Amino acid sequence: MNQTSVELLFQHISQEQLRETLGDPTLPQKEKKENKQNEKEWEPPIPFDENRLPAFPASIFPNWLRAYVEGVAESTQTPIDAASIGALSVLSTALTKKFYISITPEWSESLNTYSILALPPGNRKSSVFKALQEPITTFEKEERERIEPLISEQRATLKARKKRVEQLEKDYAKKGDNIILNEITALNAEIDNEEILTIPRFITGDVTAEKLGVLMGENNERIAVLSAEGGGVFSNMAGRYSNDGRANIEIYLNGHTGDYTPIDRIGREPILLNEPCLTIGLFVQPEVIRDVPPSFDERGLMQRFLYSFPPSIVGYRKTNPESIPEDVRSAYMQNIKKMMQLFAEEPVKLTFTKSANEKQLGLREYLESMFRDGERLADMKEWGGKLAGQIIRISGLLHVSEYVESLTLGNPDIKSIPSKISLETFIRACKLLNYFIDHAQKAYGVMAIGEGVEDAKHLLKYLQQSGKERYSRQEVWQGTKGRFKTTDRYDMAINELEERNYIKKVERNTTGRGRKSYDLLLNPIPTNPNIPINAPNADISRNTSKREKNPTNSQQFLEINKGKNK
Repeated sequence: MNQTSVELLFQHISQEQLRETLGDPTLPQKEKKENKQNEKEWEPPIPFDENRLPAFPASIFPNWLRAYVEGVAESTQTPIDAASIGALSVLSTALTKKFYISITPEWSESLNTYSILALPPGNRKSSVFKALQEPITTFEKEERERIEPLISEQRATLKARKKRVEQLEKDYAKKGDNIILNEITALNAEIDNEEILTIPRFITGDVTAEKLGVLMGENNERIAVLSAEGGGVFSNMAGRYSNDGRANIEIYLNGHTGDYTPIDRIGREPILLNEPCLTIGLFVQPEVIRDVPPSFDERGLMQRFLYSFPPSIVGYRKTNPESIPEDVRSAYMQNIKKMMQLFAEEPVKLTFTKSANEKQLGLREYLESMFRDGERLADMKEWGGKLAGQIIRISGLLHVSEYVESLTLGNPDIKSIPSKISLETFIRACKLLNYFIDHAQKAYGVMAIGEGVEDAKHLLKYLQQSGKERYSRQEVWQGTKGRFKTTDRYDMAINELEERNYIKKVERNTTGRGRKSYDLLLNPIPTNPNIPINAPNADISRNTSKREKNPTNSQQFLEINKGKNK
Protein backbone atom coordinates (compact mmCIF):
# COMPACT_ATOMS: atom_id res chain seq x y z
CA MET A 1 0.00 0.00 0.00
CA ASN A 2 1.34 3.38 -0.94
CA GLN A 3 1.67 5.85 1.92
CA THR A 4 0.24 9.32 1.48
CA SER A 5 2.30 12.43 2.10
CA VAL A 6 0.39 13.06 5.29
CA GLU A 7 1.07 9.56 6.58
CA LEU A 8 4.77 9.98 5.84
CA LEU A 9 4.74 13.32 7.62
CA PHE A 10 3.10 11.85 10.72
CA GLN A 11 5.95 9.36 11.00
CA HIS A 12 8.18 12.31 11.94
CA ILE A 13 5.78 14.75 13.61
CA SER A 14 2.67 14.32 15.70
CA GLN A 15 -0.70 15.74 14.72
CA GLU A 16 -0.50 18.05 17.72
CA GLN A 17 2.90 19.40 16.62
CA LEU A 18 1.56 19.93 13.11
CA ARG A 19 -1.37 21.93 14.41
CA GLU A 20 1.03 23.83 16.69
CA THR A 21 3.08 24.88 13.68
CA LEU A 22 0.50 25.29 10.89
CA GLY A 23 -2.66 25.88 12.84
CA ASP A 24 -5.87 23.89 12.60
CA PRO A 25 -8.02 25.11 9.66
CA THR A 26 -11.16 23.96 11.45
CA LEU A 27 -10.48 26.12 14.50
CA PRO A 28 -11.06 29.82 13.57
CA GLN A 29 -14.85 29.82 13.18
CA LYS A 30 -15.40 27.40 16.05
CA GLU A 31 -13.06 29.32 18.37
CA LYS A 32 -14.58 32.67 17.43
CA LYS A 33 -18.02 31.33 18.32
CA GLU A 34 -16.75 29.85 21.59
CA ASN A 35 -14.94 33.08 22.45
CA LYS A 36 -18.08 35.14 22.01
CA GLN A 37 -20.10 32.66 24.04
CA ASN A 38 -17.56 32.90 26.87
CA GLU A 39 -17.31 36.70 26.81
CA LYS A 40 -19.33 36.89 30.01
CA GLU A 41 -16.67 34.81 31.74
CA TRP A 42 -13.98 37.44 31.11
CA GLU A 43 -13.06 40.28 33.43
CA PRO A 44 -12.22 43.65 31.84
CA PRO A 45 -8.50 44.06 31.09
CA ILE A 46 -6.40 45.93 33.64
CA PRO A 47 -4.74 48.66 31.56
CA PHE A 48 -1.09 49.66 31.68
CA ASP A 49 -2.05 53.22 32.66
CA GLU A 50 -1.46 54.43 29.12
CA ASN A 51 -3.49 57.56 29.71
CA ARG A 52 -3.65 60.03 26.88
CA LEU A 53 -1.55 62.96 27.85
CA PRO A 54 -2.46 66.55 27.00
CA ALA A 55 -1.08 68.13 23.86
CA PHE A 56 1.35 71.01 24.11
CA PRO A 57 -0.68 74.26 23.95
CA ALA A 58 1.17 75.99 21.09
CA SER A 59 -1.13 79.00 21.50
CA ILE A 60 1.16 80.21 24.31
CA PHE A 61 3.65 81.37 21.68
CA PRO A 62 3.45 84.70 19.84
CA ASN A 63 1.96 84.34 16.36
CA TRP A 64 5.27 84.26 14.46
CA LEU A 65 6.59 81.40 16.61
CA ARG A 66 3.34 79.47 16.80
CA ALA A 67 3.06 79.54 13.01
CA TYR A 68 6.56 78.09 12.65
CA VAL A 69 6.04 75.43 15.31
CA GLU A 70 2.85 74.28 13.62
CA GLY A 71 4.57 74.44 10.23
CA VAL A 72 7.41 72.21 11.44
CA ALA A 73 4.92 69.73 12.91
CA GLU A 74 3.01 69.60 9.63
CA SER A 75 5.98 69.41 7.27
CA THR A 76 7.80 66.74 9.31
CA GLN A 77 4.60 64.93 10.32
CA THR A 78 5.59 64.88 13.97
CA PRO A 79 3.64 65.66 17.16
CA ILE A 80 3.20 69.38 17.86
CA ASP A 81 4.94 68.71 21.18
CA ALA A 82 8.29 68.01 19.50
CA ALA A 83 8.52 71.37 17.75
CA SER A 84 7.12 73.19 20.80
CA ILE A 85 9.59 71.69 23.28
CA GLY A 86 12.37 72.35 20.77
CA ALA A 87 11.24 75.96 20.44
CA LEU A 88 11.53 76.48 24.21
CA SER A 89 15.11 75.17 24.05
CA VAL A 90 15.92 77.53 21.19
CA LEU A 91 14.52 80.53 23.08
CA SER A 92 16.53 79.49 26.12
CA THR A 93 19.70 79.16 24.02
CA ALA A 94 19.23 82.63 22.53
CA LEU A 95 18.25 84.54 25.69
CA THR A 96 20.14 82.96 28.59
CA LYS A 97 22.54 85.37 30.32
CA LYS A 98 20.85 88.31 28.59
CA PHE A 99 17.85 88.55 30.93
CA TYR A 100 16.84 87.31 34.36
CA ILE A 101 13.65 87.62 36.40
CA SER A 102 13.70 89.13 39.89
CA ILE A 103 10.83 87.76 41.99
CA THR A 104 12.02 88.92 45.43
CA PRO A 105 15.24 90.58 46.60
CA GLU A 106 16.49 87.10 47.55
CA TRP A 107 15.09 85.11 44.64
CA SER A 108 15.70 85.45 40.92
CA GLU A 109 15.41 83.07 37.98
CA SER A 110 17.55 82.90 34.86
CA LEU A 111 15.94 82.01 31.52
CA ASN A 112 17.68 78.69 30.85
CA THR A 113 15.63 75.49 30.71
CA TYR A 114 16.26 71.73 30.83
CA SER A 115 13.85 69.63 28.76
CA ILE A 116 13.48 66.05 27.55
CA LEU A 117 11.12 64.83 24.85
CA ALA A 118 10.71 61.06 24.51
CA LEU A 119 9.66 59.42 21.24
CA PRO A 120 10.37 55.96 19.81
CA PRO A 121 12.72 55.56 16.82
CA GLY A 122 11.46 56.54 13.38
CA ASN A 123 9.69 59.72 14.51
CA ARG A 124 11.91 62.18 12.60
CA LYS A 125 13.35 63.80 15.69
CA SER A 126 16.44 64.94 13.77
CA SER A 127 14.31 66.72 11.16
CA VAL A 128 12.55 68.71 13.89
CA PHE A 129 15.83 69.64 15.56
CA LYS A 130 17.41 70.74 12.30
CA ALA A 131 14.46 72.99 11.44
CA LEU A 132 14.49 74.67 14.86
CA GLN A 133 18.27 75.00 15.29
CA GLU A 134 18.89 76.47 11.85
CA PRO A 135 18.97 80.18 12.79
CA ILE A 136 21.36 79.46 15.68
CA THR A 137 23.77 77.32 13.65
CA THR A 138 23.65 79.89 10.84
CA PHE A 139 24.41 82.71 13.27
CA GLU A 140 27.25 80.70 14.81
CA LYS A 141 28.77 80.19 11.34
CA GLU A 142 28.49 83.91 10.52
CA GLU A 143 30.10 84.86 13.84
CA ARG A 144 32.92 82.39 13.25
CA GLU A 145 33.64 83.91 9.85
CA ARG A 146 33.56 87.43 11.35
CA ILE A 147 35.83 86.66 14.30
CA GLU A 148 38.42 84.37 12.70
CA PRO A 149 40.37 87.28 11.10
CA LEU A 150 40.33 89.13 14.44
CA ILE A 151 41.67 86.03 16.19
CA SER A 152 44.50 85.76 13.67
CA GLU A 153 45.35 89.43 14.16
CA GLN A 154 45.31 89.09 17.93
CA ARG A 155 47.58 86.05 17.84
CA ALA A 156 50.09 87.90 15.66
CA THR A 157 50.05 90.91 18.00
CA LEU A 158 50.55 88.77 21.10
CA LYS A 159 53.37 86.86 19.43
CA ALA A 160 55.13 90.14 18.58
CA ARG A 161 54.74 91.42 22.15
CA LYS A 162 56.14 88.20 23.61
CA LYS A 163 59.16 88.37 21.28
CA ARG A 164 59.66 92.01 22.29
CA VAL A 165 59.61 90.94 25.95
CA GLU A 166 62.20 88.25 25.25
CA GLN A 167 64.52 90.81 23.62
CA LEU A 168 64.01 93.33 26.42
CA GLU A 169 64.79 90.68 29.03
CA LYS A 170 68.10 90.01 27.29
CA ASP A 171 68.86 93.74 27.19
CA TYR A 172 67.96 94.16 30.84
CA ALA A 173 70.22 91.25 31.78
CA LYS A 174 73.13 93.06 30.11
CA LYS A 175 72.40 96.68 31.19
CA GLY A 176 70.17 96.50 34.27
CA ASP A 177 68.34 99.62 33.07
CA ASN A 178 65.11 100.33 35.02
CA ILE A 179 63.53 101.91 31.95
CA ILE A 180 63.84 98.55 30.21
CA LEU A 181 62.39 96.81 33.28
CA ASN A 182 59.39 99.15 33.28
CA GLU A 183 58.72 98.40 29.62
CA ILE A 184 58.92 94.65 30.31
CA THR A 185 56.44 95.03 33.16
CA ALA A 186 54.04 97.08 31.02
CA LEU A 187 54.16 94.64 28.12
CA ASN A 188 53.57 91.63 30.39
CA ALA A 189 50.56 93.40 31.91
CA GLU A 190 49.15 94.03 28.44
CA ILE A 191 49.64 90.36 27.52
CA ASP A 192 48.05 89.11 30.76
CA ASN A 193 45.09 91.50 30.54
CA GLU A 194 44.33 90.81 26.89
CA GLU A 195 40.94 89.15 26.53
CA ILE A 196 41.66 86.16 24.34
CA LEU A 197 39.20 85.89 21.46
CA THR A 198 37.74 82.47 20.73
CA ILE A 199 35.44 81.04 18.10
CA PRO A 200 31.95 81.53 19.59
CA ARG A 201 29.93 78.43 20.38
CA PHE A 202 26.25 78.41 21.23
CA ILE A 203 25.40 74.73 20.85
CA THR A 204 27.20 71.51 21.69
CA GLY A 205 26.16 67.90 21.99
CA ASP A 206 27.91 64.73 23.06
CA VAL A 207 30.79 66.15 25.16
CA THR A 208 32.41 65.26 28.46
CA ALA A 209 31.73 67.29 31.60
CA GLU A 210 35.27 68.73 31.47
CA LYS A 211 34.93 69.78 27.84
CA LEU A 212 31.55 71.30 28.63
CA GLY A 213 33.20 73.38 31.36
CA VAL A 214 35.88 74.55 28.90
CA LEU A 215 33.25 75.59 26.36
CA MET A 216 31.25 77.49 28.98
CA GLY A 217 34.41 79.22 30.22
CA GLU A 218 35.13 80.41 26.68
CA ASN A 219 31.55 81.53 25.98
CA ASN A 220 30.47 83.82 28.82
CA GLU A 221 29.65 80.82 31.03
CA ARG A 222 26.72 79.79 28.85
CA ILE A 223 26.05 77.15 26.21
CA ALA A 224 23.28 74.78 25.12
CA VAL A 225 23.46 70.99 24.98
CA LEU A 226 20.97 70.16 22.24
CA SER A 227 20.67 66.72 20.69
CA ALA A 228 18.13 64.76 18.67
CA GLU A 229 19.79 61.59 20.00
CA GLY A 230 20.13 62.52 23.65
CA GLY A 231 21.03 59.05 24.90
CA GLY A 232 24.72 59.79 24.34
CA VAL A 233 24.50 62.88 26.53
CA PHE A 234 23.19 60.78 29.42
CA SER A 235 25.97 58.26 28.82
CA ASN A 236 28.51 61.06 29.18
CA MET A 237 26.85 62.27 32.36
CA ALA A 238 27.09 58.71 33.68
CA GLY A 239 30.88 58.75 33.16
CA ARG A 240 31.35 56.99 29.83
CA TYR A 241 34.63 58.80 29.16
CA SER A 242 35.83 59.39 32.71
CA ASN A 243 38.95 57.59 33.91
CA ASP A 244 37.16 55.90 36.79
CA GLY A 245 33.79 55.44 35.06
CA ARG A 246 32.03 57.51 37.72
CA ALA A 247 29.26 59.97 36.98
CA ASN A 248 30.29 63.62 36.95
CA ILE A 249 27.12 65.70 37.03
CA GLU A 250 28.17 68.74 39.07
CA ILE A 251 28.19 71.05 36.07
CA TYR A 252 24.74 69.80 35.03
CA LEU A 253 23.37 70.37 38.52
CA ASN A 254 24.92 73.82 38.93
CA GLY A 255 24.30 74.87 35.34
CA HIS A 256 20.57 74.96 36.01
CA THR A 257 20.78 77.10 39.13
CA GLY A 258 23.83 79.23 38.25
CA ASP A 259 25.88 78.08 41.25
CA TYR A 260 29.66 78.52 41.43
CA THR A 261 31.39 75.56 39.79
CA PRO A 262 35.16 74.92 39.94
CA ILE A 263 36.48 72.29 37.54
CA ASP A 264 39.91 71.00 38.54
CA ARG A 265 42.09 69.55 35.78
CA ILE A 266 45.26 67.49 36.24
CA GLY A 267 48.29 69.34 34.90
CA ARG A 268 46.25 72.35 33.78
CA GLU A 269 44.74 75.42 35.37
CA PRO A 270 41.28 74.92 36.85
CA ILE A 271 38.16 76.32 35.20
CA LEU A 272 36.22 78.58 37.55
CA LEU A 273 32.61 79.22 36.55
CA ASN A 274 30.97 81.85 38.75
CA GLU A 275 27.41 81.79 37.37
CA PRO A 276 27.14 79.04 34.74
CA CYS A 277 23.89 78.94 32.78
CA LEU A 278 23.33 75.76 30.83
CA THR A 279 20.46 74.96 28.47
CA ILE A 280 19.67 71.30 27.86
CA GLY A 281 17.22 70.15 25.19
CA LEU A 282 17.22 66.43 24.43
CA PHE A 283 15.09 64.21 22.23
CA VAL A 284 15.47 60.62 23.42
CA GLN A 285 13.91 57.19 23.13
CA PRO A 286 11.68 56.30 26.11
CA GLU A 287 14.12 53.55 27.14
CA VAL A 288 16.74 56.21 27.88
CA ILE A 289 14.52 57.66 30.62
CA ARG A 290 13.89 54.22 32.07
CA ASP A 291 17.59 53.39 32.20
CA VAL A 292 19.02 56.54 33.82
CA PRO A 293 21.27 55.76 36.79
CA PRO A 294 19.50 56.01 40.18
CA SER A 295 22.10 58.56 41.29
CA PHE A 296 20.72 61.07 38.76
CA ASP A 297 17.41 61.07 40.58
CA GLU A 298 18.94 60.84 44.04
CA ARG A 299 21.11 63.91 43.44
CA GLY A 300 18.29 65.94 41.93
CA LEU A 301 19.32 66.02 38.27
CA MET A 302 16.14 64.52 36.84
CA GLN A 303 14.04 66.91 38.93
CA ARG A 304 15.50 69.81 36.93
CA PHE A 305 13.95 68.63 33.65
CA LEU A 306 10.65 69.41 32.02
CA TYR A 307 9.26 66.31 30.31
CA SER A 308 7.20 65.59 27.21
CA PHE A 309 5.91 62.15 26.18
CA PRO A 310 3.77 62.72 23.08
CA PRO A 311 2.27 59.68 21.34
CA SER A 312 4.01 58.45 18.21
CA ILE A 313 2.01 59.16 15.05
CA VAL A 314 3.93 56.69 12.91
CA GLY A 315 1.32 54.87 10.83
CA TYR A 316 -0.97 57.90 10.70
CA ARG A 317 1.27 60.38 8.87
CA LYS A 318 0.40 62.15 5.65
CA THR A 319 2.49 61.12 2.67
CA ASN A 320 2.25 64.57 1.08
CA PRO A 321 2.24 67.17 3.90
CA GLU A 322 2.29 70.90 3.40
CA SER A 323 5.61 72.72 3.45
CA ILE A 324 6.40 75.58 5.82
CA PRO A 325 5.33 78.84 4.13
CA GLU A 326 8.34 80.94 3.19
CA ASP A 327 7.10 84.03 5.04
CA VAL A 328 6.65 81.97 8.23
CA ARG A 329 10.14 80.50 7.91
CA SER A 330 11.67 83.92 7.17
CA ALA A 331 10.02 85.50 10.21
CA TYR A 332 11.33 82.72 12.45
CA MET A 333 14.87 82.95 11.08
CA GLN A 334 15.00 86.73 11.50
CA ASN A 335 13.47 86.88 14.97
CA ILE A 336 15.73 84.19 16.43
CA LYS A 337 18.71 85.96 14.84
CA LYS A 338 17.67 89.21 16.52
CA MET A 339 17.61 87.40 19.85
CA MET A 340 21.09 86.05 19.19
CA GLN A 341 22.29 89.58 18.37
CA LEU A 342 20.97 91.11 21.60
CA PHE A 343 23.82 92.31 23.79
CA ALA A 344 24.18 93.71 27.28
CA GLU A 345 27.22 94.12 29.52
CA GLU A 346 25.13 92.68 32.36
CA PRO A 347 21.90 90.64 32.17
CA VAL A 348 18.80 92.83 32.06
CA LYS A 349 16.46 92.53 35.05
CA LEU A 350 12.81 91.67 34.37
CA THR A 351 10.04 91.92 36.96
CA PHE A 352 6.30 91.28 37.04
CA THR A 353 3.57 93.88 36.84
CA LYS A 354 1.53 94.14 40.03
CA SER A 355 -1.30 91.93 38.73
CA ALA A 356 1.14 89.38 37.27
CA ASN A 357 3.01 89.26 40.57
CA GLU A 358 -0.23 88.57 42.45
CA LYS A 359 -0.98 85.78 40.00
CA GLN A 360 2.43 84.15 40.45
CA LEU A 361 1.91 84.26 44.24
CA GLY A 362 -1.42 82.52 43.72
CA LEU A 363 0.20 79.94 41.49
CA ARG A 364 2.79 79.13 44.14
CA GLU A 365 0.04 78.74 46.76
CA TYR A 366 -1.85 76.46 44.38
CA LEU A 367 1.24 74.33 43.78
CA GLU A 368 1.91 74.13 47.51
CA SER A 369 -1.51 72.56 48.02
CA MET A 370 -0.58 69.86 45.49
CA PHE A 371 2.12 68.51 47.83
CA ARG A 372 -0.47 67.29 50.36
CA ASP A 373 -1.07 63.56 50.73
CA GLY A 374 -3.20 62.24 47.90
CA GLU A 375 -2.72 65.31 45.69
CA ARG A 376 -1.06 65.36 42.26
CA LEU A 377 2.45 66.25 43.40
CA ALA A 378 2.48 64.28 46.64
CA ASP A 379 4.91 61.75 45.17
CA MET A 380 6.96 64.27 43.17
CA LYS A 381 7.73 66.95 45.73
CA GLU A 382 11.29 67.58 44.57
CA TRP A 383 10.28 67.98 40.94
CA GLY A 384 7.17 69.96 41.86
CA GLY A 385 9.20 72.24 44.13
CA LYS A 386 10.96 73.58 41.04
CA LEU A 387 7.83 73.94 38.90
CA ALA A 388 6.94 77.49 39.89
CA GLY A 389 10.44 78.61 38.93
CA GLN A 390 10.14 76.73 35.62
CA ILE A 391 6.88 78.48 34.77
CA ILE A 392 8.42 81.83 35.71
CA ARG A 393 11.40 81.17 33.43
CA ILE A 394 9.11 80.30 30.54
CA SER A 395 7.12 83.49 31.12
CA GLY A 396 10.38 85.41 30.64
CA LEU A 397 11.08 83.60 27.37
CA LEU A 398 7.56 84.34 26.13
CA HIS A 399 7.87 87.97 27.21
CA VAL A 400 10.98 88.66 25.15
CA SER A 401 9.67 86.71 22.15
CA GLU A 402 6.57 88.94 22.09
CA TYR A 403 8.60 92.10 21.49
CA VAL A 404 11.41 90.83 19.29
CA GLU A 405 9.51 91.48 16.04
CA SER A 406 9.78 95.24 16.54
CA LEU A 407 13.58 95.17 16.96
CA THR A 408 16.01 96.09 14.19
CA LEU A 409 17.82 93.20 12.55
CA GLY A 410 21.57 93.70 12.73
CA ASN A 411 21.47 96.10 15.67
CA PRO A 412 18.64 95.20 18.05
CA ASP A 413 18.49 97.38 21.15
CA ILE A 414 18.02 95.22 24.24
CA LYS A 415 16.69 98.27 26.11
CA SER A 416 13.67 98.26 23.77
CA ILE A 417 12.36 95.15 25.50
CA PRO A 418 9.96 96.25 28.30
CA SER A 419 11.20 95.27 31.74
CA LYS A 420 7.75 94.29 33.09
CA ILE A 421 6.16 90.90 32.38
CA SER A 422 2.41 91.30 31.95
CA LEU A 423 -0.42 89.34 33.52
CA GLU A 424 -1.47 88.04 30.09
CA THR A 425 2.00 86.65 29.40
CA PHE A 426 2.21 84.96 32.79
CA ILE A 427 -1.22 83.37 32.35
CA ARG A 428 -0.10 81.97 28.99
CA ALA A 429 2.94 80.43 30.69
CA CYS A 430 0.58 78.93 33.30
CA LYS A 431 -1.19 77.02 30.53
CA LEU A 432 1.79 74.67 30.62
CA LEU A 433 1.21 73.73 34.26
CA ASN A 434 -1.06 70.74 33.70
CA TYR A 435 0.89 69.72 30.63
CA PHE A 436 4.19 69.43 32.44
CA ILE A 437 2.68 67.82 35.55
CA ASP A 438 0.95 65.10 33.52
CA HIS A 439 4.02 64.43 31.40
CA ALA A 440 6.31 64.38 34.45
CA GLN A 441 4.05 61.78 36.06
CA LYS A 442 4.47 59.73 32.90
CA ALA A 443 8.26 60.19 33.04
CA TYR A 444 8.48 59.11 36.66
CA GLY A 445 6.26 56.15 35.85
CA VAL A 446 8.61 55.16 33.01
CA MET A 447 11.60 55.41 35.33
CA ALA A 448 9.86 52.98 37.68
CA ILE A 449 8.73 50.53 34.98
CA GLY A 450 10.70 47.32 34.60
CA GLU A 451 11.57 45.53 31.39
CA GLY A 452 8.88 42.90 32.01
CA VAL A 453 6.04 45.42 31.62
CA GLU A 454 7.52 46.71 28.36
CA ASP A 455 7.78 43.12 27.12
CA ALA A 456 4.12 42.52 27.96
CA LYS A 457 3.10 45.67 26.08
CA HIS A 458 5.07 44.52 23.04
CA LEU A 459 3.42 41.10 23.14
CA LEU A 460 -0.07 42.58 23.51
CA LYS A 461 0.52 44.87 20.54
CA TYR A 462 1.47 41.86 18.42
CA LEU A 463 -1.63 39.93 19.45
CA GLN A 464 -4.01 42.84 18.82
CA GLN A 465 -2.52 43.78 15.46
CA SER A 466 -2.60 40.22 14.10
CA GLY A 467 -6.39 40.27 14.14
CA LYS A 468 -6.97 36.78 15.55
CA GLU A 469 -8.62 35.67 18.77
CA ARG A 470 -6.68 32.48 19.41
CA TYR A 471 -3.01 31.71 18.94
CA SER A 472 -0.76 28.79 19.64
CA ARG A 473 2.08 29.51 22.04
CA GLN A 474 4.61 28.46 19.39
CA GLU A 475 3.03 30.68 16.74
CA VAL A 476 3.36 33.79 18.89
CA TRP A 477 6.89 32.84 19.89
CA GLN A 478 7.89 32.70 16.23
CA GLY A 479 6.29 36.09 15.60
CA THR A 480 7.97 37.86 18.53
CA LYS A 481 11.27 36.07 19.13
CA GLY A 482 13.11 39.10 17.78
CA ARG A 483 12.11 40.74 21.07
CA PHE A 484 12.34 37.70 23.36
CA LYS A 485 15.78 36.12 23.37
CA THR A 486 14.81 33.47 25.95
CA THR A 487 11.64 31.48 26.56
CA ASP A 488 11.70 32.46 30.23
CA ARG A 489 11.36 36.14 29.29
CA TYR A 490 8.62 35.24 26.82
CA ASP A 491 6.70 33.28 29.46
CA MET A 492 7.00 36.18 31.92
CA ALA A 493 5.35 38.50 29.38
CA ILE A 494 2.55 35.95 28.84
CA ASN A 495 2.01 35.71 32.60
CA GLU A 496 1.87 39.52 32.90
CA LEU A 497 -0.87 39.70 30.25
CA GLU A 498 -2.78 36.87 31.88
CA GLU A 499 -2.67 38.62 35.25
CA ARG A 500 -4.08 41.74 33.58
CA ASN A 501 -6.93 39.74 31.95
CA TYR A 502 -5.77 40.45 28.41
CA ILE A 503 -5.34 36.76 27.62
CA LYS A 504 -6.08 33.28 28.94
CA LYS A 505 -3.94 30.20 28.58
CA VAL A 506 -6.01 27.28 27.29
CA GLU A 507 -4.38 23.86 27.45
CA ARG A 508 -4.51 21.77 24.32
CA ASN A 509 -5.87 18.22 24.38
CA THR A 510 -2.55 16.56 23.94
CA THR A 511 -1.52 12.99 24.45
CA GLY A 512 1.84 11.43 24.94
CA ARG A 513 4.94 12.54 26.70
CA GLY A 514 6.64 15.93 26.69
CA ARG A 515 5.74 19.45 27.69
CA LYS A 516 2.06 20.31 27.80
CA SER A 517 1.18 22.89 25.20
CA TYR A 518 -1.41 25.64 25.34
CA ASP A 519 -3.08 28.30 23.23
CA LEU A 520 -3.43 32.00 24.01
CA LEU A 521 -7.01 33.25 23.95
CA LEU A 522 -7.43 37.02 23.54
CA ASN A 523 -9.95 38.83 25.74
CA PRO A 524 -13.00 39.62 23.54
CA ILE A 525 -13.96 42.64 25.65
CA PRO A 526 -13.01 45.56 23.40
CA THR A 527 -10.39 48.05 24.47
CA ASN A 528 -10.03 51.56 23.11
CA PRO A 529 -7.62 51.64 20.16
CA ASN A 530 -4.50 53.61 20.96
CA ILE A 531 -4.77 55.95 17.99
CA PRO A 532 -2.74 59.08 18.75
CA ILE A 533 -4.83 62.22 19.12
CA ASN A 534 -2.24 64.10 17.11
CA ALA A 535 -2.46 61.88 14.04
CA PRO A 536 -2.64 64.05 10.90
CA ASN A 537 -6.11 62.79 10.01
CA ALA A 538 -7.22 64.18 13.37
CA ASP A 539 -5.41 67.50 12.71
CA ILE A 540 -1.64 67.57 13.19
CA SER A 541 -1.92 70.68 15.37
CA ARG A 542 -3.98 68.62 17.83
CA ASN A 543 -6.41 71.56 18.12
CA THR A 544 -4.35 73.00 20.93
CA SER A 545 -6.49 76.09 21.31
CA LYS A 546 -9.49 73.89 22.06
CA ARG A 547 -7.84 71.12 24.04
CA GLU A 548 -5.52 72.98 26.36
CA LYS A 549 -6.31 73.21 30.06
CA ASN A 550 -5.74 76.51 31.78
CA PRO A 551 -4.98 75.98 35.48
CA THR A 552 -5.81 79.60 36.19
CA ASN A 553 -9.44 78.77 35.33
CA SER A 554 -9.72 75.84 37.75
CA GLN A 555 -12.04 76.30 40.71
CA GLN A 556 -9.27 75.72 43.24
CA PHE A 557 -6.97 78.24 41.56
CA LEU A 558 -9.76 80.83 41.40
CA GLU A 559 -10.53 80.32 45.08
CA ILE A 560 -6.86 80.77 46.00
CA ASN A 561 -6.71 83.96 43.96
CA LYS A 562 -10.08 85.34 44.98
CA GLY A 563 -9.88 89.12 45.09
CA LYS A 564 -6.38 89.25 43.58
CA ASN A 565 -7.33 89.96 39.98
CA LYS A 566 -8.39 93.55 40.41
